[in-house]
Amino acid sequence: MVEPLAVVTAAAPNYLAQVRVLVRSFRRHHAAPFYAFLAGDGEAEQRLRDLDVRIVSIRTLRAPGLAGMLLRYGPKQFCAAIKPALLLALLDLGHQTAVFLDPDLYVADTLEPCLAEAAAHSLTLTPHIGPESLVQADEPFERSLLMAGMFNAGFVAVRQCSEARAFLQWWMERLRRHCYEDPRQGIHFDQRWLDLAPGYVADLRLLRDPGCNAGYWRLGEAAWDPEAGRFLISGRPLRLFHFSGYDPQRPSLVTRYRPGWRVDSLGTVQRLFQLYHGLLLEEGWQEHSRRPWPWGDAWLAWEAARRLRRAARTARRMLRGA
Repeated sequence: MVEPLAVVTAAAPNYLAQVRVLVRSFRRHHAAPFYAFLAGDGEAEQRLRDLDVRIVSIRTLRAPGLAGMLLRYGPKQFCAAIKPALLLALLDLGHQTAVFLDPDLYVADTLEPCLAEAAAHSLTLTPHIGPESLVQADEPFERSLLMAGMFNAGFVAVRQCSEARAFLQWWMERLRRHCYEDPRQGIHFDQRWLDLAPGYVADLRLLRDPGCNAGYWRLGEAAWDPEAGRFLISGRPLRLFHFSGYDPQRPSLVTRYRPGWRVDSLGTVQRLFQLYHGLLLEEGWQEHSRRPWPWGDAWLAWEAARRLRRAARTARRMLRGA
């Protein structure tokens, strides 16, 4: 019998420690099947067997243009681009609800309320901001959302239905060639494409629980509750935290997206980052972070060509305006 719910993540081999922390934290609250795609590293895959992780092989992915993607994309780009293919793979296996979680997430409390909503809707997404964010409205961050996207792609859930499948097929086709960072062209990896979801998916659920897929963008609403022994976001339990832009090599900094923001400025919430860093070290981050990208560096030439084309477009615009 196929379990109704399944979760999947994707990562380059150098993110093995992050995947292990995610799986362990998920397992403390849920027994649902957990799948993982670890790009091209069979030895790294074996390092997940003790956590009862089901491995997704690249040979089983039904993603058009996969070979070309391996040439064009580096680790971050490729692992983002195959998200819809992985969700479709779980639906093809018969799971009724499929959830993608980025590898740099940490499950701090049960996700049951969030998963229940996901099971009832074709597509479930988490917005970066909610009504409670107006209390500390952040204009620079709001402007960055206009380029990076309203929804955070670290959590994407779909239900077994034709509407969800049609959206995933569309998303997969767009990411085949356009999963890189070029905000001026309206592209921010896999994420900016999700801004079109409200138009394409009638049964779209915006998961407004501020504690689900919270990240640095929600830290102004975060607090530590000593009596309950847990973190809160806007007074509600922190369920899933996204360490977006966090670099374990520079544990004193919150995220690369806000240069200079120090962990020690977070008050009692800094213990969340200290906990995560300690867990990464326990799972062998120092060893695994050195694992190479197994499909070579041809993508660097594609990236350089993209930058040249972008510079050429900018130069033509300047000449037309001169």
